Amino acid sequence: MELQAESTTIIAPKSEGTKKKSATRPRESFLQFIARATRELQHVKFALASFVINNLRRRYRRSILGFAWSLLNPLLTMVVLTTVFSLLFHRNAQNYAVFVFTGLLPWQFLSDSIINGGISIVQNEHFLKKVYIPKTFFPLVAVGTEGVNFALSLSSMLILGLFIGLHPSPTLLLVPLAVAVLTVFNLAMAIALSILTIYFRDLTHIIKIVLSAAFYLVPIIYPLDQIPAQFRSYFFLNPIYYFINLFRVTINDGRLPTAPEWLIPVGVASLAMAASLYMMYKTERDLIYRL
Repeated sequence: MELQAESTTIIAPKSEGTKKKSATRPRESFLQFIARATRELQHVKFALASFVINNLRRRYRRSILGFAWSLLNPLLTMVVLTTVFSLLFHRNAQNYAVFVFTGLLPWQFLSDSIINGGISIVQNEHFLKKVYIPKTFFPLVAVGTEGVNFALSLSSMLILGLFIGLHPSPTLLLVPLAVAVLTVFNLAMAIALSILTIYFRDLTHIIKIVLSAAFYLVPIIYPLDQIPAQFRSYFFLNPIYYFINLFRVTINDGRLPTAPEWLIPVGVASLAMAASLYMMYKTERDLIYRL
């Protein structure tokens, strides 16, 4: 995700006097850092929207189908997985297709946010070296871009699902809440990995390998009841399972999530966000010298 140099200038460069003042300023507390970061992001909210829109335009530039690929890409993947694994697990193809897309789309949102968010600061270091920009800006742009793509894909697949066996339920109204929880977790992971990638550039390649393996360790293309009972407890230790399950319950099962099914992903997302912001708080002054 590269950003063109002619994009909107975000915050003007600091003067020498301002730099000297910031160098002697006493270190702010963690809560003060969060408050300042929130204010700074509010000041650049229009630039944030502009960068997200430009990223989406570049992604589908010179493509004949354009934004239709946001539907076709997961649709074609779903067709392949459904054809193979519905026979393997002896499942009805239509019901299995709905089962697959309720796991596949959230997983793609998560993995794309982590991969693109993890390299977001490194790829845009030329911006950070020229003007003052909140360090969380570029991870937020990456997750925002993938979030819009996910929303388009999910909306299209829900409409398609009505024709292939999805039974509409009032629990579909809870899907935006599930999306919000997953977005917070994705942003937290993007911020944390964008910081770690600055110090360890090979982490980008490691993340892709780990995510490729993790795809088969999360019940996305197979139901959990296909796993022997003695091994199911290991899947419950994987926090990603609870985010995927939230979409499965509200869309595929058509039932209200239980309190633990809500509280666990909300708690994991909140803790991950707190941890990632604390990492940014501790490393913010050092990051620009590491780029």
